[in-house]
Amino acid sequence: MSEQESRVVGSLAAVGDLSVERSLVGALRAENVRFERSIAGPVMARGDVSLEQAGCGPVLSGGNVSFHQAGCGPVMARGDVSFTQGGTQSVLAGSASIGRGAFVGVVISPKVTVADGARVLMNTKQAAALGAAVGAIVGLFFLGRRR
Repeated sequence: MSEQESRVVGSLAAVGDLSVERSLVGALRAENVRFERSIAGPVMARGDVSLEQAGCGPVLSGGNVSFHQAGCGPVMARGDVSFTQGGTQSVLAGSASIGRGAFVGVVISPKVTVADGARVLMNTKQAAALGAAVGAIVGLFFLGRRR
């Protein structure tokens, strides 16, 4: 596993696993990624992503994603996404677990678990209903403009 410690890096790409500690990374691409007390821009990983006391931009993962006292932009994961004392604006995943002290704006997943003390603004059904309503309103607006 390659490591980056206490650095500022514009962008970083690794063939294998990557562990980033106390660093600022503009964009990152690797097999499996682990962040600890770091900040990153967009993250793309073929495997798992783990953040502890860290933050990043959008996350695209082919595996599982876990956050502990961490946050990020939108998350798209093929596997499971779990949050404890962290948050994000939106999650699209195979399953999502929102732990105590965590916040997620919108969750789109076939299986969502929300613990006591966690908050989810919209679950899958609510997000679908909002999307249908907005689509209908936009459709009516454009239909009205044609006349």
